Amino acid sequence: MNKKLIDELGITFSGSVTFNGPMFDIHDNQHVHIGMQMPEAKKQKTKVQETPSEIPSVLETPRAQELWQKLRLAGFVREDSYMLTSGVSANQAAYIADRMAERLELKRGKWKVFQQLWDVRNMAQLAGSWQQTGKLPPRHKEIDAMI
Repeated sequence: MNKKLIDELGITFSGSVTFNGPMFDIHDNQHVHIGMQMPEAKKQKTKVQETPSEIPSVLETPRAQELWQKLRLAGFVREDSYMLTSGVSANQAAYIADRMAERLELKRGKWKVFQQLWDVRNMAQLAGSWQQTGKLPPRHKEIDAMI
C-alpha cells in the first residue's frame, strides 16, 4: 500500500502497540493500522458542487438580490454564485436562511429551499437550539444588520 493512501485512510503504528477503547481492543501487535471506512459514495465524490443546478425563483426577486449582494460583500456567500463560502458554519447558514426567509416573507418550505440550495441539513433543529439555549451563531449581529 502506498504512503499517500495510508495517510488518507488512517494511521499506522509499528512496534509494540496496545490500544484499549470503547470500539476496539488491540494488544501486543507489532504493526497496527487504524483507518476510517468511507461509504462508496463518499469515496467516489471528488468535486464539491460549486454552484446550484438552479436557484429557486423565490430567491431571485429584486429584494433577494439585494440581500445576496450584502452577503457577498460580507464574505458569507461566494462572489460568483449563491453558494456559501468555506468558512460559514451550518449554524450560520441556518441563521442566514432564517433571516432571509423572514425578510422575504417565505412561509412554507423555507428550510427546504435553503437546505437544497446549500446542501446543509437540519436547519430547523439548529434554529430550535438557539431558542432553547439563547446562544446565537458567531457574527449573528452582523447578519441581523445586513438582513
